Amino acid sequence: MKEISVVGGGSWATAIVKILTENKVHVNWYLRRVNQVESIKQKGINPRYLSFVKLNKSLISPSNDLQKIIKRSSIIFILIPSAQLEIFVEQIDPQWMAKKYLVTSIKGTIGSKHELPSTFLSRKLEVPESNMAILGGPCHAEEIGNNMRTYMTVCSKNSNLLSSLAPALARPYLSVDKNSDILGIEYAAIYKNVIGIMSGIAKGLHYGDNFLAVLISNAIGELQELLQAIGVNPTHFASSKYLGDLLVTGYSNHSRNRNFGILIGNGMSIETAMEKMQMVAEGYPATKGLYELSKEFKIHTPILFTAYRILYKYMAVATEFKLLERNLI
Repeated sequence: MKEISVVGGGSWATAIVKILTENKVHVNWYLRRVNQVESIKQKGINPRYLSFVKLNKSLISPSNDLQKIIKRSSIIFILIPSAQLEIFVEQIDPQWMAKKYLVTSIKGTIGSKHELPSTFLSRKLEVPESNMAILGGPCHAEEIGNNMRTYMTVCSKNSNLLSSLAPALARPYLSVDKNSDILGIEYAAIYKNVIGIMSGIAKGLHYGDNFLAVLISNAIGELQELLQAIGVNPTHFASSKYLGDLLVTGYSNHSRNRNFGILIGNGMSIETAMEKMQMVAEGYPATKGLYELSKEFKIHTPILFTAYRILYKYMAVATEFKLLERNLI
């Protein structure tokens, strides 16, 4: 594979560009901010995210011209926060996407219908499901930036697309697994951000590791119920592609959702915590989307319900966790 376009200027997009250029793939990179474009052109550094990573600028064509970036490659990675996606896609003419392949790694539901990002993009940009792929697994951008051992899952119904993407992403420090369960892996990736927030709140409230282990164990059960309700029953549910992201988000200091939760657990208001965060916590919109889904299917998900009551009903955090204690086993 010679060329790929990447849309997005955050940590995850920067990590993906790092991987691709290490594999000698030329990257056409859309970044909204002009200062990021200029810094990458001149220094090979994204000044806002993963600024410690020196990128191979000879293999990068950065631009803030979205149409130009999309038209240059047959494979497009869209790596922007879920909360920005509805407004963002209005800038794209579906005709630009004709005969192109779309790869995404967006971990939050979209809009009032709470669509999966892959479903939303396929519908809005008129990209057939057979031309879609997602990235999953426990992959913190900061650790990829430091070449730390990582496992990623590339998921698509299109085996030829998988065969093209996997070698472009594999590195000595990065193992890539191929899978076809877009629905299950994407829902698992979205749900884990809710658990990241809840783990952070628990830490902010000074719960210990014993409680956190119980919280995560129960969260795994909730995720399994959720997947079964939507018709997904993975053969290898206890694998990194489904649970790895949940575990790392619940425990890692790199998790922006966990850090968002810590601020709330420490007594900060949701609005103030959002302002303090320099990166988007996708678990916030994901909580509402998954809560509505859980209600629709009448699933018993006390952790998800507690998150919703705290984030959207502004219920007292400590009181809600005391109530949650009674529903954990």
